[in-house]
Formats: sequence, C-alpha cells, structure tokens
Amino acid sequence: MKETEIAIAGGGPAGLIAAKTAAQKGKEVVLYESKEQIGVHEHCAGLLSIDGLERLKLKNLPSDIIQNSEVKGAKIYSPTGQTISVSKNKPTAFVVNRAKFNQFLFHEALDKGASIETSSRVIGIERVRESIVLKLGKKATSTNIKCKIAILAEGRFPKLNYEVNLPSPSKNSIVFSSMYIMKNVKDLDLEYVELYQDQKYAPGFFTWIIPIDENSAKVGLASSKVPASSYLNSFINKHPIASKKLTKAVIDRKMSGAIPLGSFIKKTYADNILIVGDAAGQTKPTTGGGVIFGGIAAGFAGEVASDAISAENYTSKYLSRYQKLWKQEFKLNLKVMRIVRSYIDTLTHKDLERLFLLLNKPHLKSKISETGDVDNQKTIVFNLLMSLRLWPILLSTGLKFILKK
Repeated sequence: MKETEIAIAGGGPAGLIAAKTAAQKGKEVVLYESKEQIGVHEHCAGLLSIDGLERLKLKNLPSDIIQNSEVKGAKIYSPTGQTISVSKNKPTAFVVNRAKFNQFLFHEALDKGASIETSSRVIGIERVRESIVLKLGKKATSTNIKCKIAILAEGRFPKLNYEVNLPSPSKNSIVFSSMYIMKNVKDLDLEYVELYQDQKYAPGFFTWIIPIDENSAKVGLASSKVPASSYLNSFINKHPIASKKLTKAVIDRKMSGAIPLGSFIKKTYADNILIVGDAAGQTKPTTGGGVIFGGIAAGFAGEVASDAISAENYTSKYLSRYQKLWKQEFKLNLKVMRIVRSYIDTLTHKDLERLFLLLNKPHLKSKISETGDVDNQKTIVFNLLMSLRLWPILLSTGLKFILKK
C-alpha cells in the first residue's frame, strides 16, 4: 500500500491550489485526477476578478493565459432591452483561458513539490484507525493509498462526501451551462461583458457575451432546464438584441458543464478530512463563479492540513479551523448571494422591468458602479436596501418571495 501525508482527490483549481499550498510548506502531497490531462477541458467562462486573483496571489498570470485584460464593467439587459451599464474607472476583471489557467496551477503545484497522478480516479474512501485509505481505479483492480489527511475536491457532483458522513451540495439547485467560443461577432466592447436577464432564454439563470478580442467572444448561458444548448441556440438566433451581433458569427468551439447554486454545505471537515471548492458548495449563487472563493478556501485547507501534519493532530476539532477561516472570509457573501438568486428567480418580466427602471436612475446606478464588487456582493446589496426609492418594489416582490419560500 502506498502512503503519503496529504492526498487530494480532484485536479481542478481548488485541488491544485490546496496541493500547492501544502507542498510549499514542506509536506508530502499527492493529488489524484481522473482525467488523462489537466487543463484540456474548459468548462466555464473564465471571467475572474483582479482583486480575487490578487487574493490568490495569481494577479501576474502569464500573458498567454489572459484573453482580455480590459474589462471594467457590465451591460445588463432586461427582457425588453432596458440596459444598465455599470463600470469602474480601471479594469476589474480578466477573461482567461480556463484550460491554460488550470495548466498554470498544475505546474505551480509541481514546482512547489506536489506529486500529481492523472488517470487516477478515487472510487472509494474509508477510515482505518487514525488514517484515511483512498481506493483508486476500477473496483476490480483498485490500488489503495493511505494518508493522514484527505482533501476532497471532486467538483460539482462529489461522490466521496457521503462515504465520510459529510453532506454534498443540493442537486436541486444545479443549473446546466452551454457555451460557445464564437468568431466574427459584431459590436463588441472589450471593456464590457454583456449579461441578459431573461427567463425565456435562460430559465433560472442568465445569458452572457464575454469579449475575448474585437471580433470574438464567449457566448453562453446556464439554465435550470435542459438541454441548455437549445436555449443558447435560441438566444443566438432569436434574441432581439443579441441576434444582431451573433447570427453571422461562427462557432469555433463548444463546451458545457453544470453549476451548483445551492450555496455551501453545513460541514466541510471531519477527522482526517477537508472538503473544498464546488464539492463544498463554495460557488457564488448569483454568478456561478467558483474559482475565487473555492481557491481561497483551498488555500486555507492546504495551510490547516499542513499544520495538522506538523502537530500530528488530525482530529475533527483541530481541522475545524479550516471552516472557521473560510467562513470568516466569505460565508456572509454566499448567504446574501443565495437570497438574491432566489429572489431574482421569483421575479416576473414585469417585475424585472420595474426594477431595471429604478436601478437606471443616476443616483442608484452611480451607487452600483461605486460599490459593486463581484466577490463582495453583500456591500452593494445592503446599500441598495437602504435606498427608499427601491422600497415599494422590494416590499411587493419581497412578500411574494417570502410566501414562495
């Protein structure tokens, strides 16, 4: 039986950041990834906040990873085409090639001393005395790996959480995404991403156009209904605004995935166990983004796991510090985002038009631009709740939201 100090299941950003963090503290780390290669598949739009990347110490990414470094804001469209444009006076986000981004994290983890084994699926986990044993490969020819701490970073549909008596993100709050890389797109502004809030084209979520360069973009959506690709094709061909930009565009690549929006699980640690990233529900319910929050939590997990090895203490009590750290960092934001997502999902088109009309007032639009932050959404939400101008619609739609809950 092979042995290591820290074993990590899953080679997405969260798993790789946890591996890098623990390895650079001198611990023996092995990461197991089921796919043959890391950084081949691109599942998300790759719009990452610069502040978030700086928090992960990843602001200075290689230039070949960054596809667009000029994003300052967003243009948000209502069902009838009302537009709210919000922006900062400097770039706030990078559009990155997610495949190359993952490859970069892969090499960073290797450089810090982590071992990474691909084509290695963890199919089972059990506690043996004071250690954890991971079972790899097919059941008929499994290999056992013994470790002192296992960090579970399986992604959106974790299978191992249950085996260690920890919860998994709710499957009732999954949305399915479809995205195309498109060329020959008209009228792109590199400084603005475009978001379309219309349940007709994206039930349960929204549609996006994220510029890569002057004539190519990532065009996608997520939907609570399937198939998401059918909704995306309808958006491209029929949306009264977007179709003018997209109907003559050419699809270069297609990709799809799923996003858990149910917010975090109640417990992310146990004896010898930590759970990070999508497997822990550390995903923003409003936007579906999981790289920044999942990465921050993964950094904490790597630190706590490393400290536990040094202290020779792998108990649930000792490892609970991991949950305290990540909750202090972004628990409130996740809770606010979950409420906002649930509230938006109850709004009718008529409600949305009323809300857009109010948010487009100069005073409120200025407040959104000044205090809006994709990673710290609680601040703008609390500021907007203090605006008397929004109270009439918030009271009427809020009552409907509460009754629906």
